Amino acid sequence: MMLILATLALAGPVKVTAWTASSTAANTDTAAYDASKLGDGKQSTAWVEGDDGAGLGAWVLFEFGGDKSISQVQVWGGNWYNTEYWGHYNRPKNIVLEFADGSTEEHTLADEQAPQLITLKAPKSTSTLKLRVKGVYPGKGVDTAIAEVKFFDGGASVSSATASSTAPADTDGNYNASNLVDGISDSMWCEGNKKSDGTGEWVELRLAKSASVSGLKIRNGAGFSTDLFKQVNRAATARVSFSDGSSEEITLKDLPMELPLSFASPRTTSSIKLSFTSAKKGTDYDDLCMSEITLVP
Repeated sequence: MMLILATLALAGPVKVTAWTASSTAANTDTAAYDASKLGDGKQSTAWVEGDDGAGLGAWVLFEFGGDKSISQVQVWGGNWYNTEYWGHYNRPKNIVLEFADGSTEEHTLADEQAPQLITLKAPKSTSTLKLRVKGVYPGKGVDTAIAEVKFFDGGASVSSATASSTAPADTDGNYNASNLVDGISDSMWCEGNKKSDGTGEWVELRLAKSASVSGLKIRNGAGFSTDLFKQVNRAATARVSFSDGSSEEITLKDLPMELPLSFASPRTTSSIKLSFTSAKKGTDYDDLCMSEITLVP
């Protein structure tokens, strides 16, 4: 089986309380493009600027409801609705981050449909952050899009996610293990073992440092869509293993929502591995999928 590794190095999330944009593209009958889409937890929605030209100088102001320590910024550049949309819209290349005290940092993003993690030169205490587009990777259209932006403080969290196997990417995106811990509800990991319904497959989360974990919150299957949830395989039971060699058996309800699971007692661990021991069959696809795993302190 293939081993998939994704280094995340994410810290604790910082909540955004308000979004303001320099401009917004006109809504359509099927989509809205306002700046709040940057924080709705979905990669399939996006802010699209509405300026004349390529969007150079367009900006979004994020408010945090008071001074917060920001160490990292993660950007989903482009419109991630599908690969066709991602290629159609301009993607940010050079961005300027401006803080409440007027200081700035400039960063360059790669032109790839993957979350771009920016680590600031030093943690910054600020009540606002303005992201301004200074340069773009041109698409087939004229508007620049960003699907999501997240902010993180200096706390430790999951540093990497690995899986026993991974389904190949398609026009809807990739199915990497890193999707389990990206904070995005409509991305997911799917196993890629065509000889299995997911039983025997596993995912493992490694922490940046050993920490006490009392449980998990799991969004099973394609937990962002009631229809798609029924189409793919879902985990029914699993063994949760910890870095000290101990383990617990868990049962997951077959529901398209976040499921809270508590351990028998809090565990101090540097890793958590879920080995799937049985699966609930989907109607259309024989791949076990899972959308999100959140650690509960």
